Amino acid sequence: MQAPHEVCTEYARTLIRVKARQLIRRPGFCRSDQEDVEQDLFLHLLGQAQHFDPDRSSLNTFIARVVDSAVAMLVRERGRIKRSPAGDAKVQSLEVKVEQTEGPPVPLWAIISIADLQRRTGTTSLPDAEKYELAEDVANSIASLSPEQQEVCRSLMERNLTATKRELGMSRRSFDAAMECIRDHFAQAGLAKT
Repeated sequence: MQAPHEVCTEYARTLIRVKARQLIRRPGFCRSDQEDVEQDLFLHLLGQAQHFDPDRSSLNTFIARVVDSAVAMLVRERGRIKRSPAGDAKVQSLEVKVEQTEGPPVPLWAIISIADLQRRTGTTSLPDAEKYELAEDVANSIASLSPEQQEVCRSLMERNLTATKRELGMSRRSFDAAMECIRDHFAQAGLAKT
């Protein structure tokens, strides 16, 4: 039997910090959840400390299994909450008619805009003119690359990294070198965040 404070090793703290960072990148979590997730994982670990048996495994193995189990439970819980929100959360059909200040009632889907999505997700969209200019700048930058690098860029527009490497028959080293050159080229063109 292990005392709860004895499982709070440097390994446990590091593992929990890493797992929390990984978890907040998943759907249903956000960056502001990191401290809460770390606290939940620590509490779960402390609650399970009494079950540690040094004859069955090392302390680090026990910590890893308990933390992995707690992560899985948090993911399941967030998924459950997402499927059936509790309390005052109200699920509403997009076909529900909404009263307008002027004119007849319209379905909810007709008045929801892209701005509503951006507000909810904390993102912003470029105006059409800026999108056009950006697309033109990207096309010009791609056109000024070597033929091999152009092929990599065009493939990446339609496929992921692994499929691109496979399709082009590139080794990891040559693909990474091409990507580094492409990134540098885009950075020099002022398109580093693109």
